[in-house]
Amino acid sequence: MESLPTLLSDWVWIGFVFCIGACIGSLINVVVARLPLEKSILWPGSRCSSCLQPVAGIANIPIFSYLLLRGRCLNCGARFSSRYLWVELATALAFVALFWFDIGWNRHDLAFIRQAHSDLHAGWVPWRLWAYFGVHAVLMSFLIAASLCDLDGKVIPLPLTLTGTIIGLTFSTLMPWPWPSGVLEAAVLPGDEPWFLLDHNGKIPRGVQNWPFWGPLPAWLPPGSWQLGLLTGLIGAAAGNLMMRAVKFLFESGMGKEALGLGDADLMMMAGAFVGWQMIVASFFIGTFAALVLAVPMLMSKKERHLPFGPGLSIGVMIALLGWRWLGPAFQPFYFEWMTLFVAATILGGGMFVASLLLGQREKS
Repeated sequence: MESLPTLLSDWVWIGFVFCIGACIGSLINVVVARLPLEKSILWPGSRCSSCLQPVAGIANIPIFSYLLLRGRCLNCGARFSSRYLWVELATALAFVALFWFDIGWNRHDLAFIRQAHSDLHAGWVPWRLWAYFGVHAVLMSFLIAASLCDLDGKVIPLPLTLTGTIIGLTFSTLMPWPWPSGVLEAAVLPGDEPWFLLDHNGKIPRGVQNWPFWGPLPAWLPPGSWQLGLLTGLIGAAAGNLMMRAVKFLFESGMGKEALGLGDADLMMMAGAFVGWQMIVASFFIGTFAALVLAVPMLMSKKERHLPFGPGLSIGVMIALLGWRWLGPAFQPFYFEWMTLFVAATILGGGMFVASLLLGQREKS
């Protein structure tokens, strides 16, 4: 595939991914409507909120049904929210953009995608590339659902994040670092030298799991082993959850009131199971800035002071995931040395606590 879709097969795959994304968007609508109310997303089937008649057949096709029926129930004619359409359309477009970023453009510059160029040019996407894209698409879907739940009811349901964590750990176990890159590519980095050395900067081979949990790896956790994949996912999930709980504790200790919800910690636990601890740490700082940007229009449009943090964290995770080709080498010297990590965590933790004290004093005055 070229930089832009030029072949008929390109458009066929884009159309296929668009349809899958629209169906996932329809499922996200159900999750957001039901899961915060502790209702099953499987039973009963979709129903009109006015006449309570089941929505079936042509009225259940994502995007198309809303446009065909002009946003009205087929049975009673009652209007339903246009948000169903926008979520389905936005998710479908997000799937297309992610597919082209991952596979069509290969913006991650991954060797196994370059090696599949002849298959892609012939109109065929190998299954390993679908697996690579699929992991990213599943994570993005969970993040969209969690963000919408947080925006709607300021709650991120635990069943949603727990399910996502289990799926993320499963993916990590089945596709351990550096899969689908070959194990031999991992030999580029010597097994007896620390990975924080500048000579090794940017040389970590990337796959579905961008980085393992540490480097160099111990002999009992060889590259490509399921044990390495599972441990990388578990450490990522634990790091995401504990980091957010630590931030919550620091700010609440200084401000004297609740600062963050535990749903944010669960969201980062879920994301960490997919991407590992290094990326989840970067996601937190990127997500903090994203949340501040989102807060401006929300404060202008709503007269409320409690703002959801989940959407900002979700944006941070996706930016880190899509930009790790450039972000990873910048952070690598800091991620694989224990003392540097300890000093950085101490300084950042102290800074957050001081900031929370200042905020608490300002509110009291």
